[in-house]
Amino acid sequence: MNYKIQLISFLVSFLFGIFFFYTNMLNKKIINRQKIHYKYIITFLYIINITLIYIILIYKINKGIFHIYFLIMVLLGYIISLNQLKNVKKIIIYFKNKIYK
Repeated sequence: MNYKIQLISFLVSFLFGIFFFYTNMLNKKIINRQKIHYKYIITFLYIINITLIYIILIYKINKGIFHIYFLIMVLLGYIISLNQLKNVKKIIIYFKNKIYK
């Protein structure tokens, strides 16, 4: 695998981590209103779908060659999105308090 394909795979994996974070938040909002057996079914289907989407993306980019550092990039994208969400919430609370004062 040449370096261009690896860089594209890194970028796609990182962006997929961000996508995974936001779809995970959406999934949590959906399952909070459901009964317990629906929560398990919806979560199982979500995990299967997200995994298949990632496998298809990697297969289209580099013929399905997986490396551990691609998964590390997914995790890094997820963690960065989590930190960005915390920062955005702090900024919103700050401006909300300024507006009300």
